[in-house]
Amino acid sequence: MNWETYHQMEQKNLKSTECLRGIAIVLSICVMGVCVYGKDIQVEKWDVFELDLKGPHTGNPYLDIELSAVFRKDSREIKTVGFYDGQGHYIVRFSPDEEGQWTYHTQSNAAELSQKTGRLMCTTPTGNNHGPLRIVNTYYLEYADGTPFYAVGTTCYQWTSVSQNIQDTTLRTLAESPFNKIRMCVLPKHYSWNQSEPWTFPYARKGQVNDYTHPNYEFFRNVDKRVAQLNALGIQADIILFHSYDRWGYAKMGKENDDRYVRYMIARIGAYRNVWWSLANEWDLMLHRKHKTEADFDRFFRILKKNDSHERFRGIHNWYNTEDHFYNHNKPGVTHASIQSSQFYKSLEWRARYPKPQLWDEVRYEGNIPKGWGNLTPEMMTAHFWMGGLTAGYVTHGECYRTVKDDSDDVLWWGKGGKLKGKSPPRIAFFREIMEAASVREMAPKMIKLKEGKGNEGVCFILAKPGEIYLGYTLNKGRLIRFDLAGNVDYQIELIDTWNMTVQDMGTAKPGAFTYKTTAKYQAVRATRK
Repeated sequence: MNWETYHQMEQKNLKSTECLRGIAIVLSICVMGVCVYGKDIQVEKWDVFELDLKGPHTGNPYLDIELSAVFRKDSREIKTVGFYDGQGHYIVRFSPDEEGQWTYHTQSNAAELSQKTGRLMCTTPTGNNHGPLRIVNTYYLEYADGTPFYAVGTTCYQWTSVSQNIQDTTLRTLAESPFNKIRMCVLPKHYSWNQSEPWTFPYARKGQVNDYTHPNYEFFRNVDKRVAQLNALGIQADIILFHSYDRWGYAKMGKENDDRYVRYMIARIGAYRNVWWSLANEWDLMLHRKHKTEADFDRFFRILKKNDSHERFRGIHNWYNTEDHFYNHNKPGVTHASIQSSQFYKSLEWRARYPKPQLWDEVRYEGNIPKGWGNLTPEMMTAHFWMGGLTAGYVTHGECYRTVKDDSDDVLWWGKGGKLKGKSPPRIAFFREIMEAASVREMAPKMIKLKEGKGNEGVCFILAKPGEIYLGYTLNKGRLIRFDLAGNVDYQIELIDTWNMTVQDMGTAKPGAFTYKTTAKYQAVRATRK
């Protein structure tokens, strides 16, 4: 979807993005769930129903007032936790997953908010509303309505903490990009090329002291808005709750404030169908710096499992790429393996150990900064997608380009968003087209060890549905791609130039052993049953 199409849709669609407060106003004038216009509130299946109630605003409602709502349809009951949004506003968000009439009633320790009842009509989803993602065939993803989904991610860690004009530029860039998933922090990040102050702070702050009992509601409303805008663009929002790159104190809020913050984020954005939860960027670094313990992260997973009635994906990301630094992705509540590594040759081992979708969430970044993790060539960034993709994993892009030698240009995509400057995104778009044309959800990975090369360069990566389609990729010129073509029907052979984005017809091959010796460094082969 391009930016113009998105902007037109945003203006027309009151159920998304910046019109949420308008919905809240309409909902607040409903009596017993029947709008003053005499009709039930209508919300599409998997969209967001928002109930905005007026209540106490003295004392500290963030700490003192509890609010939830029970939504019922036939024999089903779903309890959703509400949140305080400042100025006497209390909000409950709910995403119905079944068409038909739902009723609700509220529960609260404040009489003004308790036993409010009403109803809503859940209607048929339209347009690009395919629902939240779900796991299929153990390792793969699809939308709730069965529509295929192939994740092609990117990283903009603190894009919602920078100036509003950069945030708007980031959205325009994403609208024209191949990316349908983004990793993003809630809390501001401090690191090289990320040393500016946030556009506003997430909590009340006096001098250098944070008051974690008083959220800055403007900050969190902006997160809501940006998540909703991503949803309108069809982009999954992988929300990173904690990280160690901090100079303001958010990495060390303490157990009580941490837990309250996690519950608050669930209540605010858990109803959006594009939300994923990432408990940490580099969880083991938080242990190393004594910001958190493993028991803390175990507890956060329990909080998510208990309080997130919409059951969004839950993962956690590592720092070092050795097995002893991985969180145990088989622990209860972890839905997928979020991995920082480009050791794709280990993927089958990790796939067997963690029988869940593999997200290669950090594989280094294309760029020109003087850091080993941020100076991949665009050719190698593209190659990482082919290697990781043919392991049946989902790869995340990143970019770290400076346009000047000093640090005056600090708007690097990986940190703040803005504009993409690299050459890999068009090639990643080409890769995505190839993968979406294949039956990825029904394909399985295989590796063939080559006589030459170590690590990734010593492997031919194969992804295949035997008897139907085969994809093969290996690095460097003069390497062998080999298929065992099953069945008794000929196959169409195509040579894919992954950098120049061309597909060349190479004729047909009979069933049985097939071998191609690469004539350039970045080539793939596709065999399709005729």
